[in-house]
Parts: sequence; C-alpha cells; structure tokens
Amino acid sequence: MWLRPMLPTDTEAIRELECDIFSDAWSEKNIKDSIESKFDYCMVIEEDYRVLAYIIFRVNMDEAELFRIATDKNSRNSGSAHELMNFMISNLRTMKVKKVFLEVRSKNTAAIRLYENYGFKKIGIRREYYSNPLDDALLMEGYIKC
Repeated sequence: MWLRPMLPTDTEAIRELECDIFSDAWSEKNIKDSIESKFDYCMVIEEDYRVLAYIIFRVNMDEAELFRIATDKNSRNSGSAHELMNFMISNLRTMKVKKVFLEVRSKNTAAIRLYENYGFKKIGIRREYYSNPLDDALLMEGYIKC
C-alpha cells in the first residue's frame, strides 16, 4: 500500500467508492473540483493499482475542514484511515493550521471513535441534516498542536 496524491484519473474509482460508502455520494464533478482546487488536499491509498482509501480536506488560512475520508469496505481495519488522518494532521501542523472542523453522521460510531482518538470534540449538532437514512450531523472540532 502506498499513499499518493489523488489524480484526475482516480475520479471514477473515487466515485465508485463514494456510491458504495455514502448515501450522499459526491458527483464526479465534486471530486474533480476538489482535485483541481488550490485549497483542497486530496490523497489516496493505493494497492495493486486499486484505490483502497482516500481523504479530501480544505485549508483556508489557519483553519481546515475535513470533507471526506473513506476506506473500501473490504479494506477496513487495515490502518488506512489512521494513515490518512496522520497525513492530514502532519501537513496541517506544517502549514500552521490551528483548527480542523468536520461533520459526521451521529450514528457513524466508527468514524466518531476515529475522530475522538485524534482529539476531536463535539461542538454542535444539526438535527436531521442527513437523509437516506435520516440522521443528525455532529459538528466536531480538532486542534492541531504545533
């Protein structure tokens, strides 16, 4: 497995993972826009020319927002999510970013546990934010220690 920047040629593989993992899957346009954005950082973990996991986050001045982190269902518990989180935090530290924000489904306990392991705290809730299935969004904030 190796970590590398997401490329435009990865769009179809990312879209397939999005549709398999998220009920609110991003479109190919959303994915391409992030890859091309000068504010977004998009990385994948690949093995045998197959994308297993990815992360997309945006940096704006001294704050960041984690948009997406996902691992192929057959590759869960391989450490990929931790590798991606470590990549993000290391880069944010280098860029002197102080805070990271994210939204997560309230019923996604595995993701919440991952974020809490990295020091993220719940700071708010958006009631019935997600549909299909209906769920609240937890707003979380993490501080980057320089």
